[in-house]
Order: sequence, then C-alpha cells, then structure tokens
Amino acid sequence: MKTLKTNLAVKLAAFFLAIATGAGGFWASLFILSQWDTLWTGTGYYTSNSYYQDVSNRFYQANELAWLLQQKEWSDGSLPYLDQQRMEELQELLSPEQTNFRFAIRRNDTGTLLYTNGDANLPLNEQVHTVERQAVTITMGREAFYPTGQQPKVAVDTREELQFLTSELALEYGVTDPLTVEDEFYIGQQEYSEYASYLPALALLALALDALFAMLLVFLLRSAGWRKGSEQPVRGGFDRIPLDGLLFCVFWLVMLMLAGGDSMTYAANLNGLTNDLVVGLAFMSCGVALCLLSCLVTIAVRVKTHTVLSCTLVAACCRLVVRAARAMARSWPLTWRLVLVFLLYLLGSVLTGLTVFLFPIYQGAVLYALCRWTIQWKRLRTGAEHILGGEPDYQIDTAHMYHDLASHARQLNDLGQAIGAAVEERIQSERFKAELITNVSHDLKTPLTSIINYVDLLKKHGLDSPDAPAYLDVLDRKSQRLKKLTEDLVEASKASTGSLSVHLERLGMVQLFQQALGEFEEKFAQSGLTVVPRFPPEELWIMADGRHLWRIIDNLLSNCNKYAQSGTRIYVDILQQEGQAVLTIKNVSRQQLNIPAQQLMERFVRGDESRTTEGSGLGLSIARSLTELQGGQFDIAIDGDLFKATLSFPEAPPQTEEALSLPSDP
Repeated sequence: MKTLKTNLAVKLAAFFLAIATGAGGFWASLFILSQWDTLWTGTGYYTSNSYYQDVSNRFYQANELAWLLQQKEWSDGSLPYLDQQRMEELQELLSPEQTNFRFAIRRNDTGTLLYTNGDANLPLNEQVHTVERQAVTITMGREAFYPTGQQPKVAVDTREELQFLTSELALEYGVTDPLTVEDEFYIGQQEYSEYASYLPALALLALALDALFAMLLVFLLRSAGWRKGSEQPVRGGFDRIPLDGLLFCVFWLVMLMLAGGDSMTYAANLNGLTNDLVVGLAFMSCGVALCLLSCLVTIAVRVKTHTVLSCTLVAACCRLVVRAARAMARSWPLTWRLVLVFLLYLLGSVLTGLTVFLFPIYQGAVLYALCRWTIQWKRLRTGAEHILGGEPDYQIDTAHMYHDLASHARQLNDLGQAIGAAVEERIQSERFKAELITNVSHDLKTPLTSIINYVDLLKKHGLDSPDAPAYLDVLDRKSQRLKKLTEDLVEASKASTGSLSVHLERLGMVQLFQQALGEFEEKFAQSGLTVVPRFPPEELWIMADGRHLWRIIDNLLSNCNKYAQSGTRIYVDILQQEGQAVLTIKNVSRQQLNIPAQQLMERFVRGDESRTTEGSGLGLSIARSLTELQGGQFDIAIDGDLFKATLSFPEAPPQTEEALSLPSDP
C-alpha cells in the first residue's frame, strides 16, 4: 500500500479514473432516482413521470379550450377571429383521431356536460385507465391563456352586463387503455417498456460506479502528498496556491460549467438527446469532477501538512499587517510602546464596558497577558541566577516569549556561552602553561644534567684520563643539544608572535622539495624508509620565503626520520587544487599516536609522551606558525598510526615578459 501511495503513475491513473467514474455515476444515479418508483414498484407506464408530464401538457390544452368555449357562450356564440381559430385548432388537436387523451367539461354545480372528445353516452371512467378531476374557474374580462410564445391578451366585452362574469367548471380527463392512437402516450409507453427492462441493470451499474468512485476517492485522499523518498507528506506546486483564491476561482468555473450544462439539459428536454448534447454533457461533467476532485486532494494535502489556514490570501494579508505592526512597534522606544499599550487598554475598556458580557472577558484576557509576562520574566531571572551560579551552559527557553523578553533571554544565553567559552579557554591555557613548564623543564634539564655530571667526571679524573675524549664528546653533543633547544624555543616564540621578518619571492615547490629529499636520502636509507614521490610534470610556483619554507620542509622530513616506522614508505604528493599548491606527506608512526591532532601542534607536545626520543616538541608548532606568516595553511591529520601533514600555498601569478627580462646597464 505504501508503494502505491508514492507511485505517481498509479495516482494519476486513479485520479482520471475517479473523474470518469464520478461523472458516470452521477448521471446514472440521477436517472435511477428520477425513475425510483418505476424501479421498485413496477406499476407500469400509467404511473411513470413521462405519463404525468404528457397528461399535464394535454390538460393545459383542454383547460384553454374550456375557457374559449365559455367565452363563446358569454358572447352569444361569437368569438374574435384569432380566438375562433385557436378553438378550432385545439378541437382538432384533442380529437379522438389525434390523441388517446380523453376529457369532459361539465358544470361544476350541476354536472351538465358542455364538451367532450370521447363518447358522451359512456362515463369517462369506462373510457380511460384512470380519471382525474379538477375544478376550473373561468372569468370574463381577465387574462386569457394562450400557447407558449404568444402574448397574453385581455378579452373585454363592451356590454356592461357581460363584464367580469365568472363560471365554475369541472374538468375530467384521462388516457385510454389500451392506446389506439400513435401519439405521445403511445410513444411514451413504447419507450417505457424498452428502458424498464434494463433499469435494474442500470441501477447496478450506478451502484458499481459510485462504489468504485468512493474507493478511488479514499485512495487519492490517503495518498495525497506522499512522494518517493519522503518520510512526511509534502506539498506540490498546486498545493502552494492560496486556498481561498483557488476555491473562489474553482467556484466560478464550476458555476460557468453548470450554467452551460443547464442550457444543454433544457435543450435535451425540448428536442431529445443528440450526440452533440451527450458529448457536451460528458465534457461538462468531467470538468466539474476535475475541479471538485482537485480541490478535495489539495485540501487533503494541506490538512496533512497543517497549511489549511496558513496558505490563504487572508492569512497572508493578516501576517503582513501583523508583521508591519510589529516592525513599527519594535522601532519605537520601550516607553512609547508602554504608553501605546496603556492607551489601547483604556480604549478596550471603554468599548467592552458598554456590554456586561464582554467586559469580564476583556479584563480576563488582559490579566492572562500580564500573568504570562510575569512568568516569562521569572524565567529570565532564574536563568540569570543559574549563569551567575556557575552554570554558563544553562539555556533559557525563549519559546513563545514576548519580543523584548525573548531578546533579553537570547542575550543572556549568548553571555553564558561566552563565559563558558572563556572559562574553558582559560582552563586550557592554564593546562598548556603547566604542561609547557613541565616539558621545558624536562627538555632543558636532561642535557644540562649530563653536562654537569661529565664536568664533575673531568674534574675528578683530569684531562689526562683515557676517558677524557669520550667525556668531551658527550659534553659537545649535550651542549649542542641545549643550544638547539634554546634556539628552537626562541624561534617558536618569534614565529607565534609574528616577530620574524618574511621576504616573499617566487619559488618552485617541486624543485625545493626535491633538493630537501636529496639531503635526507642517506638518513632515510639508514632508518629503512622509502620515499614514494608523486610530483606534477610542470613546476608549481608559489610566493614564499625560501629560508622559512626550507625550515618547514626540514622539520617535516626530520619528524619522518625520527618517528616513522622502519621498513615503511613515506608518501609525498604535490598537487594543484583550486589555485593552491598542496604538499602532502604521509607516514606510519613508530609510536602509538593517542593524542588529538590539534594538540600535537602545541609547543613541547610530542607524540612520544615518554620523551625517550630526541626532539623538542617544537617542530610542528614552528612549521604551522611559519606557514601562516607566509600566507599558507598547515594542517595535520591522524588516523590510527597514519600521520598526515598538509601544507598549502596560493599559486604565484604567472611572470610577465618584463619581469623575466634583465635590466639594461645604465
């Protein structure tokens, strides 16, 4: 089911099938309802709607004939020419040879027979299937009855004694059984017999179409808004149209189509159904079904996404007005806003004070707003107490707060975060200082202790001792070690503070690194390390200080020689990436790297925490500072025992011919 709900092809097929079944089911159900009695009672043609409609038309003709006959009697047997012609026409239309309709006109008070188109010697109930009786009032000088399309006229007699005469007549009528004349009743009975036989099948078809339409409608409403890859219903482009504007347009479009359908049904009643009318009614029905079904589906999507009210023109206008009012109010000083709120409160009190019912409701709403403001203010005070009490990470909930209180709460939250960050930075700084002092003391104390010990040995044994040359060699190495450590410390301090001078020049990174590899080739061979370079075919030029860049590369290669696992490879890549010359050095560490990468670049921090190997822990810190002084970027990454250092500099602009040419002698 979930797959079908997200299948666009299935939903489109269900949508158009629902339009067809909805339109077909509507007309089939409408026809069945119009023939409800015929379907269930089955009493025959003489109780059908078409029979009563044809009888009604003939009754009007008989009624008009009765009026003309009475006028002729009042006028001493003479009628105006047009009335005489109309009476003869009606007598011809109502003659037994032209119709199965039988009627008799009698005096209502005496029952005297004035006119009949049947057998005057037989009662009318013996000539027809069912007799209907109705009283008719004929008035002299009143509006006459004429056929459709003619203007009513007033027959006025000049003789005063004949003006405004009234006659009460009784009109009896019915239709013969069996039908012997081929008139509208005969044709109606034939048609009734024809469609009455398949009326139950049509009822089943209407029921099936309605049931199928209901199932398709339920499927479309349940699957509305669901798409592949989405966990929640989502709106499409049609669902983003303002709902009230959409309903307004659909309403008038449906009214226009229904007006056209009304004209077509009227024409069908007059002239019968034609192919053009059937096609027109089908298109009209499908159009109405399309509009209504589209509205139902988009309303279902909006209900699921909770945008029924928000996605309307009225809501948009309200939001615009509220936003403008808020912006205008927030631009005012707090004092003026307080004055405005007080004036609005007074105005509301005056207006609601006119009715006993609204006044307590209004005052209750004002009291609710004040209580809400007080609760939010207490929330601010509680948050400030937590922050001052040593909880800088405490966050004040700003949901549903008034604007000024929410702004103040956000400031307190930012202040708490700033205090927390400052405290964390201070703690980290103190920790680094303690580690720095410890590491510096250890690294300085080790060679200094050796120097003191070997000087004592020389004092005891003298310079003539056989071991004196060895003692002097140790003293030389340790003093050089102490000198190197002191120089690194001074250089690291200058590099971190930016006190070193930088002279940028155009350098080839590939050529410079190849020279450095040449100097370390013998050292790498002794350490059992193999360099795997990958350089571009063309030189990559950068703007850097050659002395500082050489120191950076020397530090990186020295670290590889000291700390890389023997028998492994050192991968060196120089690439061009988005206008940058990027140098990457990767090696496998001999010792376990169990510290963060950023901490490894701090001063006197070494991957060998036991500090049993040579090194000051300043190399990476100096390399990063020197790189940043030259406008580059330095970064390291640790993945298990894999150590990766990345050095990048912006590419130097290409040299022009003028820059490449030598200056001429003066």
